[in-house]
Amino acid sequence: MKGPPWPLGFVSFLLFAIPILGVSVPRRTSNNRKSTIQMIGYSPTKTDDYVAVQMQAEAGYIVGFEPIAHADRVHHMLLYGCEVAYSQEQFWTGMATCGSGPSHILYAWARNAPNLNLPPGVAFNIGHEDSSIKVLVLQIHYAQPFVGNVMDYSGVTLHMNDEQPIFLAAVMLFVAGYPIPPKMQQFQSNMSCKYDHETDMHPFAFRTHTHAMGRVVSGYFKHGNEWTKIGKRNPQWPQLFEKIDHPLKIQKGDMLAATCRFDSSNMTETTPMGHMGTNEMCNFYMMFYWEATKPDPFPYGAVCGGNEQPELFGTEYPKEGFELLPPRPELEHTALQSGRPFGIIEEAKIQKIGDITLGQISGLAFDQQKNLFIFHRGSRVWDGSTFDASNHLQDKKPIAEPTLLMTRFDGNTPVLVEALGGNQFYLPHGVFVDVDGYIYTTDVGAHTVTKWKKNGKKLDLVWRFGEEFVPGSDHGHLCKPTGVTKNGDRIFISDGYCNARVVELTADGKYKAQFGAPGTGEGQFQLPHDLVLSPKKTLLVADRQNGRVQELNMEGLVQSVVSSSLFTNIYSSDSFEDTIFMVPGENSYNRFTQDEIPISVYGSRLGTGLLEFAFSPTSERFGRPHVLRVSPDGNHIFIGDISEKGATLWKFRIQHDSSTESHTLSGATYYEKASAAYGAIKNKASTAPLTLTFFLLLGVVAGGIYVWMKKGRRRANPQNAFDRKGFKRLNQEDTVAFFTSDSESD
Repeated sequence: MKGPPWPLGFVSFLLFAIPILGVSVPRRTSNNRKSTIQMIGYSPTKTDDYVAVQMQAEAGYIVGFEPIAHADRVHHMLLYGCEVAYSQEQFWTGMATCGSGPSHILYAWARNAPNLNLPPGVAFNIGHEDSSIKVLVLQIHYAQPFVGNVMDYSGVTLHMNDEQPIFLAAVMLFVAGYPIPPKMQQFQSNMSCKYDHETDMHPFAFRTHTHAMGRVVSGYFKHGNEWTKIGKRNPQWPQLFEKIDHPLKIQKGDMLAATCRFDSSNMTETTPMGHMGTNEMCNFYMMFYWEATKPDPFPYGAVCGGNEQPELFGTEYPKEGFELLPPRPELEHTALQSGRPFGIIEEAKIQKIGDITLGQISGLAFDQQKNLFIFHRGSRVWDGSTFDASNHLQDKKPIAEPTLLMTRFDGNTPVLVEALGGNQFYLPHGVFVDVDGYIYTTDVGAHTVTKWKKNGKKLDLVWRFGEEFVPGSDHGHLCKPTGVTKNGDRIFISDGYCNARVVELTADGKYKAQFGAPGTGEGQFQLPHDLVLSPKKTLLVADRQNGRVQELNMEGLVQSVVSSSLFTNIYSSDSFEDTIFMVPGENSYNRFTQDEIPISVYGSRLGTGLLEFAFSPTSERFGRPHVLRVSPDGNHIFIGDISEKGATLWKFRIQHDSSTESHTLSGATYYEKASAAYGAIKNKASTAPLTLTFFLLLGVVAGGIYVWMKKGRRRANPQNAFDRKGFKRLNQEDTVAFFTSDSESD
């Protein structure tokens, strides 16, 4: 395929580079495995910030992609397969992705697209001797800087196996780079090229992309004298890959063509093509497969650039391809891009509520009226003399002052509703309020869990489990129990500092069952310090000294585990929708450099086991976070800090685009629908279409045209200096070995 000479200015904006930190996490189950490439703790410093990270391509076949990102933070992600990466560094800044040699678009994500599962028998070939993909490069585009001290860990998990598929997959990019004159209601930007390869292509999905002026994009191919539509879509709708619901075959000699219709009526100046929001783009993407036994038709990357036969568009190109589609207001609304930056903003640091000075804050809970219950220790401090060697409490006098504060917030100011619990607790730890308003507490000093009924300004005992001041590990005793939660009539207790177990009670406070044991394996614990119920009705246990959160079902079977080399302890966790928030209670240190790693709150997608983002205060560091809870509406995060400098209740506000839909289609559901859609692939001649709800956004052009230029002209990458302003680069070894102390006194 040929293309006309490209203006240097148009190409140059595509050939620049960006730094960050990524990690590969291989996982194997028989022939199937996962490998993850992701950023580590990057915070964009400017509008339209691009970053890239590389890793070696493990030999195998990609059959699915699992995004680790959210549209609140990330504009889009692009995964490239390269023979050589742009830089020898593992991370860099700018738009460049691949270096000399072939470059392939493998995957792209945006707008909370679900997992992508390729059809049965179709896969991307990477890492093998016969594959030109030796390196994977993940490029991420951040539309604007975050608000607050937020770090991003977005990435992609590859689902792979070793079974050679019947079909191999690729993506072809059609791209036009002609500037758009102003004051034109209809301006067409056209692309065409002849397919010259012996191997037949079978398109099974397409995607369109422009910026604000695009009105319709279409793609066709011509075989003999007959034109066949590949796809047509309004680029102002969600820019997903849309399925092609009938078999297509492109053969040698066929003409490929695509066109973008723009409306520049409101413009006063010519609009250039480019990657900035004020520029325009004209892209048509065709996802296709070919028989694996045949030669790769595009070993250097599949790009149709330029316009080999411009006369086709005036005489032959189907008229339908230029015509506007009927309006779809609901789609246009969904696709609107928000200008509001993502952030987690520190709003308040509270050490006193009314006349009450907060003691060590051990527990937090919300009731159905959104009141926040703060469980604190008043004047009592847990230290090395609080218990004897047999875990017996030394001072058996109850704490005189109110330890359970029922509060509501007037803006960022807490208002005391009731002060409860005076002379009723010995060493508070966990608290939970059920839908009927009953309050459940754990007392590590008394070794008990108690159900209370609020009666005016006092707490009336309903029942108590455990023998007061008598630690134990049998069916009638607890030992320093930490957390409590409820699912229906089932009550669960994390027990605790001495016992590495979760105990289940009946609704009337009788022992029913238990699970867990000391250790580091799945389902084992080293100090289960907190537990909450997730939206999936699974238990999230903060396995403190194992430095992880374990998600378990009601019978104790592990569903997922979240851990990271960035921390070695997790004190507390909570969740909202599909995000788990977790916080360490102690600093970690790099084992090699001894550099301290300040405490942050980490966010993970429920069920993935991988970090997505982190945040920390802007005014000062955390002291010793002990408990974390998310407000019922998901807009605020509260953290109880037991710092020696003074107990503090932190309040953070999550700022995000409220119009951006959450992950309403789960990965599991998507896989089922994708598999059903691909059930029609039964032989080499059939094509089953896929609806991929993900965007291939503006950055694709950078890689695509770059490859096209290199193939046609062998033009070298410019050796531009990296812009590292505002970025503290980490070495890979800085993320793999941390340690903390094992203090129990909290």
